[in-house]
Amino acid sequence: MKSARYRDHFYRTIGCLLLGTLFFSCLVPGYATDDLQMRIAPEDSTEISDMLYGVFLEDISYACDGGLVANLVNNNSFEYETNALSAWRLENLDAVVENTDSMNENNPQYLAVTGGGVLRNIGFTELYDYKTWTVNEEKHNTPDMGLQEGERYQLTAFFKNIDFGGSITAAIDNGGDGEGGTIDLSDCADWTKKTVTLTSGKTADGSLVFTIEGSGTFYMDMVTLVSENSYGFGTEEWKNVTLRADLVQALEDLNPAFIRFPGGCFAEGDSLERLYDWKQTIGATETRRQGYNLWRDDEAGREYINTNAMGYYEYFRLCADLGAQPLPILNVGLTCQGRNDYENQANRYKDGAITEEEWEAYLDTIALRPGTAEWDAYVQDIFDLIEFANGDANSEWGRVRAENGSEEPFNLKYIGLGNENWGQVFWRNFDALYQAVKERYPDITIITSAGTWLEGTAFEGAWRRANETYTDTIVDEHYYTGDSYLFSHNDRYDSYDRNGAGVFVGEYAVTPQKYGTIQTKSNLIGAIEEASFMTGFERNGDIVKMASYAPTFAKLNAQCWTINMIWFDSQSVALSPSYYVQMLYSNNTGDAYITAENEGDWTELYHSVTYDRENGYVYIKLVNHTGEKRTVHLDASAFGAVQYADMVYLQDNYLSACNEVGKAYTIVPEQRQLDAANTMEFVSDKNSVSIVRLALSDGGEGLWQLPDHLPDTVTYLPPVAKGFAIGVPCLAVVLVIAGLIIGKAVKKRKARKNEG
Repeated sequence: MKSARYRDHFYRTIGCLLLGTLFFSCLVPGYATDDLQMRIAPEDSTEISDMLYGVFLEDISYACDGGLVANLVNNNSFEYETNALSAWRLENLDAVVENTDSMNENNPQYLAVTGGGVLRNIGFTELYDYKTWTVNEEKHNTPDMGLQEGERYQLTAFFKNIDFGGSITAAIDNGGDGEGGTIDLSDCADWTKKTVTLTSGKTADGSLVFTIEGSGTFYMDMVTLVSENSYGFGTEEWKNVTLRADLVQALEDLNPAFIRFPGGCFAEGDSLERLYDWKQTIGATETRRQGYNLWRDDEAGREYINTNAMGYYEYFRLCADLGAQPLPILNVGLTCQGRNDYENQANRYKDGAITEEEWEAYLDTIALRPGTAEWDAYVQDIFDLIEFANGDANSEWGRVRAENGSEEPFNLKYIGLGNENWGQVFWRNFDALYQAVKERYPDITIITSAGTWLEGTAFEGAWRRANETYTDTIVDEHYYTGDSYLFSHNDRYDSYDRNGAGVFVGEYAVTPQKYGTIQTKSNLIGAIEEASFMTGFERNGDIVKMASYAPTFAKLNAQCWTINMIWFDSQSVALSPSYYVQMLYSNNTGDAYITAENEGDWTELYHSVTYDRENGYVYIKLVNHTGEKRTVHLDASAFGAVQYADMVYLQDNYLSACNEVGKAYTIVPEQRQLDAANTMEFVSDKNSVSIVRLALSDGGEGLWQLPDHLPDTVTYLPPVAKGFAIGVPCLAVVLVIAGLIIGKAVKKRKARKNEG
């Protein structure tokens, strides 16, 4: 009986172990054993662009106001159209927004306060439940200024005292014991700027509070609260606006060759009255015209205004600081075609539903017409912009640049004319602008538009026109894809005309269809697909001149777009796998593409080899979407001796791996050294983006190194695996207990039988 009990227990234990083994075998795939051969030689190379990888910035999803711009005060000039008191809270306070005694014509509205009470600004709040588009009223009304313990914040505001007598105290309210300051209005007979330094006593989100005691009336306008640790604080170059330091660091680590700004649709506007005007975005912030942002969402409470704090000067200055070429995108005197009903009206005109006279009248509601005074003024604005960027400090607009903080020119070489535009009206205006700019500034390279889609009639027509008439331009293509489109179109640029216009992939990104929701869609499988396609950029680096992922920034739970490269909240940043792919590629690309000779099955193993001829570095990019480890045997003997070799890579066992705001990172790039030789082998892990780097003339001292501020990581488990991680041990316990119970019942049954 005793031996039978042990035997039953043994079988139950073995059964549980087999069950667990069977389960985990479903999660872990086998590994391929076939090896791959690669031979590379320096003579098998073609030139590639030195401007290939850049950054695109647009004020969408609180990317600038509420993000990159350091000012924590939302609606700081009371200019919101739908709710002039948006983000402000009045507590037992008599205050109203007025516009009869304005600071200047660009900022007509201000707050008139009478008597005592409390005035609070809650900052740029979150709007949605996590990972959804569901509006959350509690979040929308929760103070969300990111404040750090012991940090000093400079408060500025403009006041005009009508007949107020009393005291005003400003402070940070976030549960800490910080230091406030008082504001004296005795010398504010006219609009006067006041500055107070506040200190946060705690690291926590909070609000800015004015406690008002007394009687009478005063006016207030243009309120800012910025950290003294913000980027550029206290410098002449950034005297008007400073930036959030951690977001600037994220951009700097990308080492962008260019920055495309100030947006796509954002650079156009949705009406002629709201055509983007660069001249309204420079100078002291109180003189800049604030206005409607077409990325607003009134239903969600995103009463989005563009303060123009991130103006043309700031974009140019950021480019200069990061060593990036500035690439301003200008509209062609045409409003956003995705919002002005152009396609519908064009079809009506084509079908005869409206007359030619009605068609031309409609065009005059959405576009400036060449030959008019308004058009001539717009052309002059573009000339002035180029002078602002490139003129010496004694020129009219070069002097304005110097007054903003930069004596030295910004060396502008590129401008974009149009964004996602197509059709008769676009080409009418583009033709006229192209001729005007080229006549005055023949050395400026012009970017044109391929329309909204990555294929189709308008796309093909744009390329036909560019290759026939504008071969000196670069054509801006945009695409946001899913369903493995980029995997299956890796050869997209292989057949492009080498004698025609160049390619600028100004906006692109993958939205994974099977993995994640909202933020967690910015995950490894999307990054791998993008990386695979980027090998095609390099293979065609003679025709693909520039590329920039989009969108770049998004505030958590306030997004306008599902996938984004850099997510942030008020306190922290999450860099996505797509971000790290961009960082690895941008910092590890040579000036020539090498055509490798390969043997073996390279299916779903994408590759690119580039050569930095000046420094003697070879970069071998491998993107592994096979789900299996693959060994590559490399023959680089044609280069001579290899002095140093290593690999930088991004990898995880799960394609859904991602980094989430406010949580420990699960995936960041790593680096490992390889045995240097002119014939060597290395392993490409499953689900990985890897770059093998060979130094031919030194010990690799000049190779880019991973940033020393990369965060620590924890092991990533997808939601289903997390459930299994808990469920399998629990199941094992249940099975053991069930086995014991059944065994005991069997024993009792046998005992009763024996007794019978």
